[in-house]
Amino acid sequence: MLKREGNLMELVDRRLGSDFKKEEVMVVINVALLCTNVTQTLRPAMSSVVSMLEGRSIVHEVVSESNEVLDEKMEKMRLLYKEIQQHNSISMEGPWTPSSTSAAYL
Repeated sequence: MLKREGNLMELVDRRLGSDFKKEEVMVVINVALLCTNVTQTLRPAMSSVVSMLEGRSIVHEVVSESNEVLDEKMEKMRLLYKEIQQHNSISMEGPWTPSSTSAAYL
């Protein structure tokens, strides 16, 4: 898990420098991974997402997906981050699906 955390820290906006809490970053990324779960019934409800982000409930690790799937999602997150850095905007084009339009690249 430590290697994965180190890789995920690459997603932090460089403009923040060191002005962020690693624990908060990991919460946000883990919530994002939960929200992109392949199985719709395993994705949290919006009220649960808000509760997790506000620290009122525990963020459970994504264990239902294989490491390969999680690694693929993290790589897509890295690519999206690089695109945002290069173009300073989020592309609205992507592989949209009927079941989840909240994450174009995940």
